Amino acid sequence: MSRICAGAGIPAQRRLLGSAATRDRVRAAITGAAAAIDPHGLLVLTFAGHSERGEAGVQWCLYDGGLPLHEVADMLTGVPASARIVVVNDTCYAAALATLVQPSLALVLLAACGADQLTLARPTSDFVVRLEQLVYPAGIRNPSCTTYTWLDQELRRDTPDAERPGVWTHHTDAWRHRPFALSRSGSTCDPED
Repeated sequence: MSRICAGAGIPAQRRLLGSAATRDRVRAAITGAAAAIDPHGLLVLTFAGHSERGEAGVQWCLYDGGLPLHEVADMLTGVPASARIVVVNDTCYAAALATLVQPSLALVLLAACGADQLTLARPTSDFVVRLEQLVYPAGIRNPSCTTYTWLDQELRRDTPDAERPGVWTHHTDAWRHRPFALSRSGSTCDPED
């Protein structure tokens, strides 16, 4: 994901890995990014790891315990309504976040699998590898990847039924936007594109 964001020109990135990925640090990073984003900016939030279902619903498994997805969705409400959010959720039950997000948020969810599916155990993530190949292969924008609609179709192509990745959003106009474009001018309707 770091390479995709760098290819897209996203200037600031923060990574929390291993023992640094605690619930408090992840909460602080999300709320801090939500509060600091430009009103017309783009926030990309990624999670790669394990998730589990429990009494609190689906939770991301962090170094010191679970972070419920409803908390993640609540933290994202701090993003200005005019800004855009892309969440790349590379974990089991990835699409479950879609049911928790406020409809007012301009959010696109790239989910490794459905809300009731488990990802297949592999040494590396096929989802993120495929996403990078479709969007920014070798760090260069793929000219065929012009919309989230195209990306959704390509992500679903030749994937096992047990692990069906996909793109989701509340906003119909988001389907026409270029994936990871820094501005709304990344829309295929823009003559500059």
